[in-house]
Amino acid sequence: MKKTFGLITLGFAASAQVMSQELPTASVVLAAQTPQLKIYTLVAPPEMFANTSHVIELPHELVVVDGQFFAPYAQQLKNLTDSLKKPITRFYISHDHPDHYLGMGDAFPQVPVYALEDTKKSIGKNGAQALQQRQAQFGGIIARSLNIPTHVQQVGKEIIDGVTFVFEKAIDNEAAVSLVIKIPAAKTYIAQDIVYNHIHLFISGDTSGWRNALKKIESDKDYTVILPGHGKPADRSILKEDLKYLDFVDKTLATSTSKEAYKSKLLAAYPTYGGAGLIDIYLAYYLKKDWSEK
Repeated sequence: MKKTFGLITLGFAASAQVMSQELPTASVVLAAQTPQLKIYTLVAPPEMFANTSHVIELPHELVVVDGQFFAPYAQQLKNLTDSLKKPITRFYISHDHPDHYLGMGDAFPQVPVYALEDTKKSIGKNGAQALQQRQAQFGGIIARSLNIPTHVQQVGKEIIDGVTFVFEKAIDNEAAVSLVIKIPAAKTYIAQDIVYNHIHLFISGDTSGWRNALKKIESDKDYTVILPGHGKPADRSILKEDLKYLDFVDKTLATSTSKEAYKSKLLAAYPTYGGAGLIDIYLAYYLKKDWSEK
């Protein structure tokens, strides 16, 4: 499944705010810290899908995870990394959905970009076309250039600037393949799009693989800080919330006879959740169902 964002389905795209490129600003949260490191999370506004990027400040260098969809938020990310006055030695892309890598090309044109082999190949094949399409749709809020992965990240443990990182490959969740990064010293689990925090989950089909991925995170009891791909940093309680959300999705899909009815029930059940535009996108393009069936 690949998320693509159309002008109409975004909902806000016709607004003067977007056309004038005066976007709401992202927020920055200090998600975790130890004597050796700090982890900052930049979160795009909920109406702009609440994509996250994470900056891991090590003693002598920075590691960054994911590069935003819209260029202004990647620039805010660049402002954050510049303020820390340390070089970026690795920039990770967690998976191949454009909302996590398309924005960074102008702001980070020369950083070394890492990804799993599957993700590297996919972005190398499809990234340029995705960029061209989004430029045509959104103009100046999309980056002018790409910085695609050139380094393959292997799974396993690795010491970076004295800190242990654990890299894992997750399959068949929100994305077909995604990189999970765990930092034991900070009790931090960078789950990206396996976890959403009070943002509507992007449903494209069967949810069983996603459930398995969430339950795997639950089994890692040592990790108390969960970093989502959409929404603010969370504690372990978000895992049960996301599983409950998926339960509701399955039940509601089974009992809804139209897209409109399904969306209405979802919004009523989760009135405080952001990212409602994501529901329109997956209903229009990805989630296949015979809505005439009861």
